Amino acid sequence: MADSQEETHASGGSKILRPFKAFVREIGLATLYRAPPDSKILILQRFVRLFAYGGSTLVLASYLSDLGTSDAHIGLFMTLTLIGDVFISFLLTLIADSLGRRWILVLGAALMCASGVVFALSGNYWVLLAAAIVGVISPRSV
Repeated sequence: MADSQEETHASGGSKILRPFKAFVREIGLATLYRAPPDSKILILQRFVRLFAYGGSTLVLASYLSDLGTSDAHIGLFMTLTLIGDVFISFLLTLIADSLGRRWILVLGAALMCASGVVFALSGNYWVLLAAAIVGVISPRSV
């Protein structure tokens, strides 16, 4: 009995905790725990940015609903926004090396700002849809 307890302590824990430790290792929490502070700040920043983006999507759907937009049109809006985001991001990525990444990021930021101005000034579904498609309203960068 004493030998099995020594083996359990030597192997790093009980049989009950072994699957939990494997899970923590597998999803990267152990690596994150040992990571330098700069890495933790970057991961936290990415989490906050994506959390805010998810929240803005909910606010956008609520806004469209308050404008009287049907659920089908809201779904179409979100779908076309995603497709437009992928397409515009793909085009910007294609020309990023020829124009320079800094200018592409400036262009992406300008498109996002223009989209925000349109959203602030208009309540028309089709105008908002065009602004959302062209405005690249997503948390990704080129």
